[in-house]
Amino acid sequence: MLLTVLRIQPSEIDDLDMEDYWFWIGVAEREVKRRNEMMQSLYGR
Repeated sequence: MLLTVLRIQPSEIDDLDMEDYWFWIGVAEREVKRRNEMMQSLYGR
C-alpha cells in the first residue's frame, strides 16, 4: 500500500521504524478512502 498509494520506495519503507510504518499505513488508508469518495462523487455511486 505504501508503495502503490504513496509511492514510497522499498528502501524508504525498509528504513521506517514500526511507529512510523503504522503512521504511513494510516495516511495511505485515508488517501484510498479519499480517492474512493472522489470517484463515487464523480460517477454518482
